[in-house]
Amino acid sequence: MIYYSYEDFKRDVPALIAQMGAFRPDTVLAIARGGVTLGHALTMALDIRNLQCIRVESYDGTHHREEVTVKTLCDLSDSHRVLIVDDIVDSGQTLSTLMPILSHRYPEIEFRSASLFYKQNASARPDYTLHEARDWIDFFWEGDFVLKTVSV
Repeated sequence: MIYYSYEDFKRDVPALIAQMGAFRPDTVLAIARGGVTLGHALTMALDIRNLQCIRVESYDGTHHREEVTVKTLCDLSDSHRVLIVDDIVDSGQTLSTLMPILSHRYPEIEFRSASLFYKQNASARPDYTLHEARDWIDFFWEGDFVLKTVSV
C-alpha cells in the first residue's frame, strides 16, 4: 500500500495543470467520491466557478463491481470544455461507461479527462495523468478524516 499525502497532492495539482497545456476547461466534473478533492483543487487553481459532481460507482469498499452504475447526471448545457476528474483510473470502466453517455447527451462539448493515478491495464486512459498505480493507493482524504470511535 502506498500513502498519498497532502504534500504529494500539492505538488501534483500544478503538474497536472501543466500537462493540460492550452486546454482550459470552463467546467470541472468530479467523479464522486474520489475525484471531488481533485476537482475542488483544480477549480481553485484555474479560477473556475463551475464545479459539478457525478456519482459513478464501480467499487463497493475494496470489492470491484462487474457493472458500473451512473447514479446522477448533471446539467452541462452552459459548458463548452469539460474536464472530468477522478483520483485514479483503475479498470477504466468508469471512463468507458461515462464518456459515451456524456458525449451523446452533449455532442457540442469538448470532454477531456484527468486523474492523479492510472493502471497500465485500464480499458481507458485519461487524457492527463501523472502516476502509474502499481499498488493500492491510500489517499490522504480517505484515511486522514475517518473518525475513530472511542469505546467507553
